[in-house]
Amino acid sequence: MRARMRQALFAAGLAACAVAQFAGGSAIAAQEIAPFSRGSFDSIRKAHAGRPLVVHFWSVTCAICVSELADWAKLARETPGVDFVFVNADPENDRRRAEARMEKAGLRQAANFAFADRFVERLYFEVDRHWEGELPFTALVAASGGTQTVIGALDETQIKSWIGGKGAR
Repeated sequence: MRARMRQALFAAGLAACAVAQFAGGSAIAAQEIAPFSRGSFDSIRKAHAGRPLVVHFWSVTCAICVSELADWAKLARETPGVDFVFVNADPENDRRRAEARMEKAGLRQAANFAFADRFVERLYFEVDRHWEGELPFTALVAASGGTQTVIGALDETQIKSWIGGKGAR
């Protein structure tokens, strides 16, 4: 039963990705937070194939992450042609705090996922073999499928450079 519920929530998360992708800034209801578990990163990449994609990992216990969430939300709203997905890396017992941060930052209309596996090292490895859980962490996936990952804070100039350069093609 629990596996079916996770599958249904994950499918809802992918649907949220599609809604966010094609909403074009129109007002839509707050999205549910989908579980991020084994295979999620690959499924998200497939759902956004052919389009530039930014997958940003964050936590409520990461001061840099929290301080830049509103900037990420603004960038996602103001950057047409690029899909954004946000993944909260906190354990399930911090979900309410994470939801409050998303609400405050304006991320509730975005495609949001949250770690749903206690063996987080496996999730890190699926995203990047060298990632050991440092946050913030961002995966920049080009429309061609090539992926660049960045540990630490990214500023708007760096993201816009990637979008305008080869990364978004």
